Amino acid sequence: MQKKMIYDFLAGSKRLLIVLDACRFDALVENIDLLDGLKYTVSRVRSEGSCTSEWLLKTFTEPLDAVYVSANPWVPKLLGGSGVFGEIVDVSARYWDDGVGTVRAEYVNVVATRYLFKGKNVVVHYLQPHPPFVVDTWLRDGASPKHLTGSRIYELATRNGVARREFRRAYIENLRYVLRRAKSLVHVALRLGYLVAITSDHGELFGVYAPIATLKLFLRKNLVEFLRNWLPYAVGRYRLVGHPCGLHCRELIEVPWVEIHG
Repeated sequence: MQKKMIYDFLAGSKRLLIVLDACRFDALVENIDLLDGLKYTVSRVRSEGSCTSEWLLKTFTEPLDAVYVSANPWVPKLLGGSGVFGEIVDVSARYWDDGVGTVRAEYVNVVATRYLFKGKNVVVHYLQPHPPFVVDTWLRDGASPKHLTGSRIYELATRNGVARREFRRAYIENLRYVLRRAKSLVHVALRLGYLVAITSDHGELFGVYAPIATLKLFLRKNLVEFLRNWLPYAVGRYRLVGHPCGLHCRELIEVPWVEIHG
């Protein structure tokens, strides 16, 4: 289980755990070439949740001697004041980029590096490859900063096959973007004598036909709302994109665990 591996890993000193948000296991393996020059092993582990909030609350239940540097606002919102971490650093509070609707990985590195030089155990949570995408894509064309959200992009990809293909392409490019930045941070950590691991909070669906899974998502609605929301999925007009909380299918809860050996 990923939870045990995280706690065992952070029990040592000078440890860097990198979390890639919404990173599929197969996508990482297919792009692992970006870690060339590093010695590493890759395994598949089972996450505690299919969305960030579920993962955080089920994974981090006991105190850890580590600093959590996060671009994801869910971390300070759910774990702030819990006493699990010695310190939680909310990178999104200072470095949110309205132009792309997210936090760029470069700024996460700037903040995380300060704690690496202090010799702290550090958890670094990037917001990529999760949308909105930093890379160029027409999925955000015409969107104002106010509406530049991951939910808008998921909605487009859910309802349209052309948008789903573009979603997959942009997701992979976003993953390659964050892997390059993560590799830069890894090099800094290795020079400082750290052990490094890379994982994810949950996976991502690229557009699956899932009438039974979506049935469960909409059951609590009244009959009219249920039929209006579910029927497009049942007939295959809509496909499931994203990572619904509580939907524990393989693509969402099987995530990568990469250990960097030097």
